[in-house]
Amino acid sequence: MITPQITLKVGKEIPEDQLLSLYESCQWYAYTQGRRRSELQQAVRDSTYVVTAWAGSKLIGLARGLSDNSAIFYLQDILVRPEFQRKSIGRQLLENCLERFKHVRSRVLLTDDEEKQIQFYESLGFKNTKDFEETTNTFVL
Repeated sequence: MITPQITLKVGKEIPEDQLLSLYESCQWYAYTQGRRRSELQQAVRDSTYVVTAWAGSKLIGLARGLSDNSAIFYLQDILVRPEFQRKSIGRQLLENCLERFKHVRSRVLLTDDEEKQIQFYESLGFKNTKDFEETTNTFVL
């Protein structure tokens, strides 16, 4: 629990209307338009780990990831409704995921090149690979 009003829950069964509303509030339309709209709930169910933040019965945040539970944890999504941002909810969601997968060798995420996102992840100890002198290559298709 974050505060008396906001609760964290682990689990994949989230009402579709709540999921769509959360993703749309963050303007993540790639998940909510066209055929992707009907795939979002299945994508969440197929995730290895899902943690959500709730204000009463309203879904206000979500983090989800994929993992083999040994070598890699990949953080797929982390989002918080705009009106609840900057209240440490995103940090709590991410820390919950990192704690769950602390035994995993590599923890990875891809994100946009927005300064506030870069600062958020760096504040939690993530390193940007473009700052490494030597690193593995990253490819995206």
